[in-house]
Amino acid sequence: MSDLVECSECKLKFDLDEYDNCPDCEDDLIECEVCEHKFNHKLKSCPNCDENTVPEGAECEFCEKPAVRYLQDNPVCEDHYQN
Repeated sequence: MSDLVECSECKLKFDLDEYDNCPDCEDDLIECEVCEHKFNHKLKSCPNCDENTVPEGAECEFCEKPAVRYLQDNPVCEDHYQN
């Protein structure tokens, strides 16, 4: 008998041996136009983009330029990202 996993979106517990994805959410998935991650249509925005997008107005960890990406969980500007 396998362990049940909990869906991160709807909290339903299901068996991964029986289902590849949550059976309740699978029909309700949409694809993000930016990153192509699939997520439940009931969410207001893509959780993948939300986690990886630097908030507007954030400054680089190493200088005062606007941050555009994360590098090891630190917001950085394009120059520091490439270095």
